[in-house]
Amino acid sequence: MSLLRQITDFIMRSRSHAFGVAFVCAFVPLLGSISILIAGLVTLRKGLWEGALILFAATAPFLIKYYMTSLPADETELAWVAMLTLVVSNVLVWIYALLLRQYSNWSLVLELSALFSIVIIGAIHWFNPDIQAWWGAQLNAYFTKMKTAVPNADFTVQLQAVDAIKSMATGLMILSLLLNGLLQVVLARWWQVIIYEPGMTLRQELYRIRLGHVVGILFIAILLLSYWANSATALDIRPVFYGLFFIAGLSVVHYLLALTKYTWFWLMLFYVTLIALFPKSIMLVAFFALLDVLLDLRRRLTRV
Repeated sequence: MSLLRQITDFIMRSRSHAFGVAFVCAFVPLLGSISILIAGLVTLRKGLWEGALILFAATAPFLIKYYMTSLPADETELAWVAMLTLVVSNVLVWIYALLLRQYSNWSLVLELSALFSIVIIGAIHWFNPDIQAWWGAQLNAYFTKMKTAVPNADFTVQLQAVDAIKSMATGLMILSLLLNGLLQVVLARWWQVIIYEPGMTLRQELYRIRLGHVVGILFIAILLLSYWANSATALDIRPVFYGLFFIAGLSVVHYLLALTKYTWFWLMLFYVTLIALFPKSIMLVAFFALLDVLLDLRRRLTRV
């Protein structure tokens, strides 16, 4: 029996085992991410309430450490944001796992993530219209402090980039939350597949990601509002949609290249190009996914 199988059997043997392992791992810096993977696996296997209990075990230690740590006054606000970010990220893993358990649909997970980002970012801009100024102050303070702490380092570029970053900082933060949650639930689903579903591969699921027309129309609307109407809210939402459509685009690319001869070569060439053209390549792949929403490229190109 493999080591992973033994660990899984121990964790899944009882509620107390899963709770204890997740709780202890969350206190260990290098093992912290394993705790939320356990919560994801338990949710995928046992459902809402069992998963919620392990989610609590995976999250509570971070809250304990936050409230027991004394921080300088100028770092308290950012520490609170970091703590809240981690909690939301963990909750997202639990929600994603519930969706996959119920519907087995990765496209739905991405679509609901897109709608979630619109609601959250829209609400933030509604309640705090000066959110960009807040981000600008926080980023300037951070880089100024780093410049003082590391006198030989040059942070001129970072300080000059603050004006560009602050306009979409909320969106970038939300995107990082979503991507982290997606990565964790992918790993949890992989764990479930190799232990409980022999013969099935996660690749088969991830190759079928295709976003719906509603999200496609929203993406087009956000692009129009951000580029031509100069909407601050749309500008903040835009990086989230680029990121989610990029994931969907990767699914299409991998599916189509898997049908070719020398798949490994074309994939290697694709990722080299992706890195060489970054960040424009992210936009290109996202637009490719948007084209897939309109044309269903898998069906059209594999018909030939």
